[in-house]
Amino acid sequence: RRDPESKTKHKPAKSSQVTQHLAQRTHASPKYANDAAEKAKPPSLKFLQSQVKKQRRIHSRWLWLAAIVPTALVGLWTYHMVNSKLQEATGDELAGVADSVRVSVDQFLTDQARLANSWSRQVGLRDAVIGLLKLSQTNVAPKELSNSSFAASIREQLITVSEREDIKYVIWDRTGQIIASWVPDGSDIRGQVSPQGAGNLARAMRGETVLYGPEILEYDPSSGFVPETEAPVMAEIMPIRDESGRVVATMLVRGFGMFDAFDEIFRQASENGGLDVYAVNRAGLMVSNSRAATQLLVDPDAPEINGDGVACRLRVSNPDTSIARSQVAPQLRRTQQLTYAAAGATIAQSGSRLDPYSNYAGQEVVGAWRYVDRWGLGIIVERPAESAFAAARFVRFGFLGLGLWLSLTAVVMASQIAKRNALAHAAVHPLSRYQLVSELGSGGMGVVYRARHKQLGRDTALKVLRGDRDNVDDRLRFDREAKLASSLSSPHTVTIYDYGRGSSGEAYCVMEFLKGITLYDAVARSGFQDLGRVLYILRQVCDSLGEAHGLGLVHRDVKPQNIMLSLDASVGDWAVVFDFGLAKPLQPDADSYQTADTIWAGTPMYMAPERYRQPNEIDPRSDIYSVGCVAYFLLSGRPPFIECDPESLFALVLTEKPISIGVHRDEEIPEAITELVERCMAKRVDDRFATIEELALELDRLVATYPWTAADAKKWWRVHGDDE
Repeated sequence: RRDPESKTKHKPAKSSQVTQHLAQRTHASPKYANDAAEKAKPPSLKFLQSQVKKQRRIHSRWLWLAAIVPTALVGLWTYHMVNSKLQEATGDELAGVADSVRVSVDQFLTDQARLANSWSRQVGLRDAVIGLLKLSQTNVAPKELSNSSFAASIREQLITVSEREDIKYVIWDRTGQIIASWVPDGSDIRGQVSPQGAGNLARAMRGETVLYGPEILEYDPSSGFVPETEAPVMAEIMPIRDESGRVVATMLVRGFGMFDAFDEIFRQASENGGLDVYAVNRAGLMVSNSRAATQLLVDPDAPEINGDGVACRLRVSNPDTSIARSQVAPQLRRTQQLTYAAAGATIAQSGSRLDPYSNYAGQEVVGAWRYVDRWGLGIIVERPAESAFAAARFVRFGFLGLGLWLSLTAVVMASQIAKRNALAHAAVHPLSRYQLVSELGSGGMGVVYRARHKQLGRDTALKVLRGDRDNVDDRLRFDREAKLASSLSSPHTVTIYDYGRGSSGEAYCVMEFLKGITLYDAVARSGFQDLGRVLYILRQVCDSLGEAHGLGLVHRDVKPQNIMLSLDASVGDWAVVFDFGLAKPLQPDADSYQTADTIWAGTPMYMAPERYRQPNEIDPRSDIYSVGCVAYFLLSGRPPFIECDPESLFALVLTEKPISIGVHRDEEIPEAITELVERCMAKRVDDRFATIEELALELDRLVATYPWTAADAKKWWRVHGDDE
């Protein structure tokens, strides 16, 4: 079932596994496969034609119903599925960006707090502050306090540690009185902290590091403070301790680019994803710039908004007037309700909403929000609802148009079609549509041919039951493989196109033609595989087996020869599990094909120990053991137990552990990967992963640590892949 045209001379035989007795050969060897191929009979391509009964005349209304009702049902179902998938994908995207920005903001502010605290712990700065405190207690004049050597030392050391000549700072004593600041003339010395800042100062005096802002500084008539900038600022307020660890003063530091770096986080998140990402404070004020807000809200009476942005100027409220929609209008917005996302963020909640709601510009959006409790900030990520669900609308309008067209066609043509009788056509055997190209291989039960559909020109794999296995049990087993495999739809499971019996009663199955090489061939070409590649391939195998186990099916013959590997241009390595000839339902019912299994079935070196002891008991964890054997083979370049006589091989599987993977690779293997393989291959069933989904979760965790990209795969295939 793989492309036979390969640049390697050696091509392992393709085989289904043989169910044999204990004393016979343990698996289908190449010699056995060649003998089977000689005995196999090619399918007959001459089929008798038969006549079908004449069709009854179709009434016009039934034709109309046949056209419209199915189209409407399919359209509704398709629209529902597309809309659901779009909502799921959009929700995941918004939540992912919100979580990522929250982590980035928290890490950034934490780093800034640590940086500012490191400045406050400088010995020279601390001694200068303590000296200034003692001097201020002597009731010297503010001018003298500002011009003291202690104040000069504080300024010099802050410039040195911050590497900024324009660093801004204020130092308060325990009473909230300013004893030093960056103001050159010292006009604010001996001034008191403003009532709005008293709370932050009290927290700093308790030993906390407090984030100030983002906030636009305003003129303070009581102290005469005139802000030097109209842009938002951010600062850190931190305690200053004496040698005994007691808080003796507090210091505010700003002017080192903190807001610009903070705002850059949101700008990059917005540009990279085409989203509107911004921050709000507890009052619902947007405290980061938003390009979308600047574009949507233009205030002709406040042109400075266009230069400085909307940060700390826009309350994120739901506009209910045309003025609020076209302008920032901060005064008007104070009377309006916050948007759905801003309301959630300001009450310290995290969540998302995929039902459209109005944003600050009255635009219908969907969004997610996260609250950063430590810093009192809300992170909001929004996308216009129109662009988020555009595909669903296209599907809806497309099916409406199709329905109208079918209605018109049904009305025009119904009267004429109803007058005609359908002509009888000869029922041609399905295999007459296929042309045999070559034989791919022969196994225990069937011969596999490469065949081409005559009309479609599509290559397929045509499997025919071998002539020497044409008995009741083998036919039922062949039927079971086709029935079970056809119930699976995973992209990592081989697809069944057709199944039936020829004119002579021979059973056949038409399957997807898998181009590529088996995992066995991959190891034969390049030896043991990269750690990331093994994890990546095993994760895809888990998808196939997970679906089978979910449907109550156990593969029972997972091995490197039954997993096809190919190169997909988009994702890189693509693995497909095939050969469900030994698959068996966990709980067979009356509708299942039943066969009389012999003592055991499968490939011994990849079979779980319990399958030797209790061959009639079916357990999905047996497949997990086989997956572990495949992992061992890929990581080490060798099977876990080398084939020998049956009795010795069985003893090894039942009692011994395979040689360490690191010995074969001559290098240390990460403990996490070794533990995963050992857990899969545990002798006791209960010591393995409980389900294939649990194994998949562990692989997901490891894949993040040991990545394997599409570029890595393409590089390997360029060196070791087929010419075509």
